[in-house]
Amino acid sequence: MFSLCIPTMDRYDTFLKTSLSKYINNENIDEIIISDENGNDAIKIQQDFPNNKKIKININQHKLGPFLNKMTCCKMAKNEWIVLIDSDNFADENYFNVGKNFIECNRDKIQKNSILAPCWAQPNFNYTNLSNICINKTNLKQYAADQSGYTGLTTLMNTGNYIINKYLISNINLNLNDDIELIENSSACDVILFNTLLLEQLDLQIYIVPNLVYSHVVHGGSVYSTTVSHTRNYVDKVHSRYYNLYKT
Repeated sequence: MFSLCIPTMDRYDTFLKTSLSKYINNENIDEIIISDENGNDAIKIQQDFPNNKKIKININQHKLGPFLNKMTCCKMAKNEWIVLIDSDNFADENYFNVGKNFIECNRDKIQKNSILAPCWAQPNFNYTNLSNICINKTNLKQYAADQSGYTGLTTLMNTGNYIINKYLISNINLNLNDDIELIENSSACDVILFNTLLLEQLDLQIYIVPNLVYSHVVHGGSVYSTTVSHTRNYVDKVHSRYYNLYKT
């Protein structure tokens, strides 16, 4: 049913060592694709899970950054629906069951330009107030009254860890001149940039799915925490681009 895509860099000992065995035993996951920025995690995974047919590992020739590493990982997926989960977070079996049931019960309305977003990134980011809403370019302004805080739409737009149709991965254009610099410097805001580009180019539909919940670990070593202070100019540019969608 699902391709699980996990971008990583030096996260095995702290996070993946525990979560990977649980993903392997999840029957909703057909394949686990891991894209490693430097190969350190890949070595340990191959040692601990030798010849596991579910696991596919990619090692980048050079560091791509969060945005492009996620794209690299997702492009390797064979299934229509991709679960994209950061290596320092974890989605349990219920997450996959809820996602599967939502897709099966809504096949008549879910289009290929769709993302299924979690309603709660436990414990800090609670978007249950937006459950059952489908966000798109036409109603962004309507649901964006709360621009700050842990329950607002803007925070959700930069959370990720969602279920994405591979159509979006295959058809997004990342080669536009104005976007390349932002993509290369988007470590602290890669998800909201990705969502913004999809809204602009492919009329993205984001369904906030009730009971789609995962564990989101906030820690000092996260990509956001370690990059936001020295990439503030790019973070501001990305958010400005996103806010411009309200005017269209």
